[in-house]
Amino acid sequence: MAHRAGFVSILGLPNAGKSTLLNAFLGRRLSGVSPKPQTTRHRILGILNTPDCQAVFVDTPGWLEKAGDPLQEALRVQSKRAAREDADIAILVVEPFKPTAEEVTAMARLVPKNCPLFLAVNKADLLKGQDQLDAVIGAWAPEVKATEVFTVSALKGMDVDLLKEAVLALLPESPPFYDKEQLSDRWERFFASEFVREQIFALYSAEIPHACAVVIEEYKETPRRDLVFATVHVERESQKGILIGKNGEALKKLTERAQAAIEQFTGRKAVLEVWVKVRKDWRKDMRSLKEFGYLE
Repeated sequence: MAHRAGFVSILGLPNAGKSTLLNAFLGRRLSGVSPKPQTTRHRILGILNTPDCQAVFVDTPGWLEKAGDPLQEALRVQSKRAAREDADIAILVVEPFKPTAEEVTAMARLVPKNCPLFLAVNKADLLKGQDQLDAVIGAWAPEVKATEVFTVSALKGMDVDLLKEAVLALLPESPPFYDKEQLSDRWERFFASEFVREQIFALYSAEIPHACAVVIEEYKETPRRDLVFATVHVERESQKGILIGKNGEALKKLTERAQAAIEQFTGRKAVLEVWVKVRKDWRKDMRSLKEFGYLE
């Protein structure tokens, strides 16, 4: 049997569950997840290998129809690029609630027109019945020209394998694009920053998570443990105080949880140190956005 390989873009509105679906496909946590929107800020490749297939899943930031600042505009560019560039298959992930006309129009413009598109109605455990599911599918499928519709729960693993099998079956004949042992095109340094940011989303509310940018200053592997030094940039002194907390307790909790996530990901012991610095209005500063990896 000929080997098949291809790129699969995972698209959707913020908080639809794209990163959770990617993790479910791979059988391990690669992309950070949170119930808060805009958790994913970077284009992340997750590589699924079988003996005769390689599916390169592209997780994207949730689509924003309008950008409120230069950071959000950079996220829009990343989503659009992932949707339009080199996609052999696309998966549109939607929530199990009837969308607005504006949401459908926006996604219909975004999804690629020259490849198969699977509509994945995610969070199926929240459906109240067949009528609700029919309304969701009826709103999305005709407008985005869905090739096939799947009802899944990425978080609970419900019917994810059916969607995965359908994707693998449609991959074009091709040799693998990456080494068959490779999980992503990113290095440990990148995922360490994502795990720190994921814990910021988990532990803090309001504006704090969106005002933070995480930079790994050094990632050093030693025979005994990995040494990871991270800086969290915020926009205001008040945000710095909230992030650190009384007597440093909030920052200590953040560090402990992010360190545990890094250790689970790498399978090695780690020591994580986190500093907090103020970079005023960094989300509006093009130089900072480029330094933090949001602009090329």
